[in-house]
Amino acid sequence: LSLPTMMKYSTFYAAALAITGTTEGFAPISSSRKAGTASAFPSSEAILQQDQRALAPLSNLQIQSHDTSCALQHTATTLQMSSNNDNEGPAPITAIFISLVLLFFVVSAFAPLLDFASIQPSNQDLNLGDAVVTRQDDTNKLKNYQSKFDALSSTRIQQKLANLPVFYIAKDGGMEENIYFSYSDATNAASSGESVVKVTTLDQIMYPLILKREGMFKPTAATPIEVKNAIASSSTTTYKLVPSAAAVTDAKDTGTTLKEGDIPLFSIARLAFAGSGGQPQVPLFLERADGVTSYTRLGKSDEAVVRTTSLLDVLDSMERGTRPAVGQLEFYGNAEDVLKADEMSSSQ
Repeated sequence: LSLPTMMKYSTFYAAALAITGTTEGFAPISSSRKAGTASAFPSSEAILQQDQRALAPLSNLQIQSHDTSCALQHTATTLQMSSNNDNEGPAPITAIFISLVLLFFVVSAFAPLLDFASIQPSNQDLNLGDAVVTRQDDTNKLKNYQSKFDALSSTRIQQKLANLPVFYIAKDGGMEENIYFSYSDATNAASSGESVVKVTTLDQIMYPLILKREGMFKPTAATPIEVKNAIASSSTTTYKLVPSAAAVTDAKDTGTTLKEGDIPLFSIARLAFAGSGGQPQVPLFLERADGVTSYTRLGKSDEAVVRTTSLLDVLDSMERGTRPAVGQLEFYGNAEDVLKADEMSSSQ
């Protein structure tokens, strides 16, 4: 079966946007692996469309509440007049019923506002870097932050995961348990000539095979046959994500502790990419060197400030909305592996 076109990988390395305070500027980035790979990542293509915030403006909610109140008051007056002219029904009961209905609609109208106000952080000094949960966070700044307006839908999370290619070892119609982010690591792990390294995207395997959560992904015609077979029998097999050797070293060097099967991610302070509609995107790199190289390309003389997180922490934040603007996070794979995934997808 053919996989979906993966040339979208090549849009990962868009223009880099340096964010210093409220000033934003753009500059190109390239791979830290070898010269010349940056040209395969055109900056003119958008990766994803940004969803609008679900929260309506305060003025709109106030107007809606006022209109609802007026309409219900008018209804209550009409019903009250009817009960005065008709001695068959008790007027007090009608008035109580109308009052309860009115109270319900008023509370329903203002509940989103109360919820939004309750989850706002006490410290309003926020910046785009606060969109990602990192091991270097100020524990008090966004300690209790959680908003359903920032939480992402399962569809949108899957779209973000689809930006990352992963490699697996196929054999006899099935796939081995380890799933690699590095093509070279996968080829080194292939045990025999009968084993073949193939490529798919992280959205195809993350929830059904790694997290084993049903309902987040359903195989399509583009899903590799080995992945379909693995999903059908996943209850008997434990699949594991394997970070690249460089990422493992980066995690050790930065003191990043990980749960079994988790993947380290790296962000750079004051670095973002130009996204769809002009909105900046906060890049999360699989390897530290790619982030540092991107920052250096901006012509900055200061040293890049590297912050660390993990794939599972970021997914949890996206699902629960534990950071403002978490929807502006994007995953970025190593450039060489991205280019290899493009090449393999065209021949599979």
